[in-house]
Amino acid sequence: MSKLISLLKATMSGGIQLFNYRGKTERSRRILPVVLAILIGLLILFSANATMVDLRESGGESAVLVLYTLVTSIIIVTEGAYKAGDLLFKPRDNDMLLAMPIQKSTIVLARIIKFYAFEMVYCLIFLLPAMIAYAMNIAVEPSYYLVAVTMLVMIPAIPIAISCVIGLIISAIATRFKHKSLLQVILSFVALFACVGMMLAINMTPDFDGHYMVAISDKITELYYPARVFLSLTANFDIWQYLAFVAVNLLVIVVTIALISRFYFQIVTRMSTIRRNESTIVNYNLKKHSQVGAMVRKELNKYFNTPVLLMNTALGLVLFIVAVGALCLKYDDLAASLASSIENFPLTLEEMRAFLPSVAFAMVAFASLMTFITTTMISLEGRVFSLLKTMPISGRKVIMSKVLTAMLLIVPVTALGSLVMAIRFQFGILEVILVLIAVVAIPLVTELIGILIDLKYARFDAESDAVVVKQSAGVMVATFLGLGMTLFTISLTFATVFLAGQTVGLLIMDAVFIVVSLFLCFAVATRGEEKYTKLTA
Repeated sequence: MSKLISLLKATMSGGIQLFNYRGKTERSRRILPVVLAILIGLLILFSANATMVDLRESGGESAVLVLYTLVTSIIIVTEGAYKAGDLLFKPRDNDMLLAMPIQKSTIVLARIIKFYAFEMVYCLIFLLPAMIAYAMNIAVEPSYYLVAVTMLVMIPAIPIAISCVIGLIISAIATRFKHKSLLQVILSFVALFACVGMMLAINMTPDFDGHYMVAISDKITELYYPARVFLSLTANFDIWQYLAFVAVNLLVIVVTIALISRFYFQIVTRMSTIRRNESTIVNYNLKKHSQVGAMVRKELNKYFNTPVLLMNTALGLVLFIVAVGALCLKYDDLAASLASSIENFPLTLEEMRAFLPSVAFAMVAFASLMTFITTTMISLEGRVFSLLKTMPISGRKVIMSKVLTAMLLIVPVTALGSLVMAIRFQFGILEVILVLIAVVAIPLVTELIGILIDLKYARFDAESDAVVVKQSAGVMVATFLGLGMTLFTISLTFATVFLAGQTVGLLIMDAVFIVVSLFLCFAVATRGEEKYTKLTA
């Protein structure tokens, strides 16, 4: 037990900044993520209250608990499915821990407890507000509070177990092949889309009235054990059912730990094994590259060999590709469905088609502003960052090489998608040029902001890449900033287009992003390089 406690202290202090106190400045940096989490929780609370109003008319108020239980579980599984592999099998302290007299099951338990601590945040943000909204609107029994607290603690167990098993399967398959990281990324995407597909498999329609939500709740309670128990214990508390639920969740965690422990050493060993060419004759073809070119090659190699980073940043681009494909193949059906679903829709189908260049601009903005690749590029250097600073390359070149790498990953995808739409819907030459300008200007703004955020919130103490990519303060700031910038940009784009005309509107938006990008380039070249020089790993 003492080994587990010591291991937990070391694991938590290495991965969660809340356990590291280094003075007033460090503590002040933690305020923003907490404030953002509270704001999201308040928004969920208002949403749950609004849902309760609809449910009250149909007499199914308890459906709000079932719906938010399912939503929280899906978020944990979807977000954890591609993170589990790195968090469980790729921590940077694996070599040290495996060399110590510590059982593998103890190491796995510490990893899962840390995983649980991270995923518990989603319960506090999404499920807790729904529980509060239910208690505010319904006269609950005292036993409800015991049930609510227990569910808040226990509901992550099964989703986390599912995520760990998915991560185990993906890692076990990927490590048997030469290109481990690439295959891990592909399998992770398959798992991610499978989770999303299961969510969409529920018969969802735009008519979310109280009766429909109650019907959905009834389907969920039939299929999902935690939701069924939550609803049953809320309506009629039964101590034996309560204890059985706790026992089942504990058993799930024990079985998961035993299963991962069984294959843990083999997977970790294969992950660190490098497959070599069987041929004894190797022809080395050494090419000379510029400093920036060499740094870009290094960053691209790091990006494609870090599955959790690729998965976390490529989702916006994948959604962009899916949206382009859907519009090009099913535009008539989608346009007719949109026009019929909104009462007194102001545009005809022909007018909607005329505004497709603005739609393409908005799609580029979404894909670019939601893809902050540079936010973790400096932090992912880890302890090697000190070595990087000793190399004969200026901080400005290091920073701009990271921005250039991100641009090389984003621009080709959005440019190709925009050109496909332009050919399919026959955009005018000027409209194509304006959209292509946005393809370069918008991601440049995003990645310059991202590198400034990483310079501000850089952390080099994380025990794995997954912790940097998923749990660092900079990523959280970038996520909410990107969401706000996306909503603001899309709204401003369509407002400008409707007021000034499509061509003038897109020209104005391009000009805004060009001016902002020039300002950010100056900021990165001056303040950014100064901050880079002061950073220490």
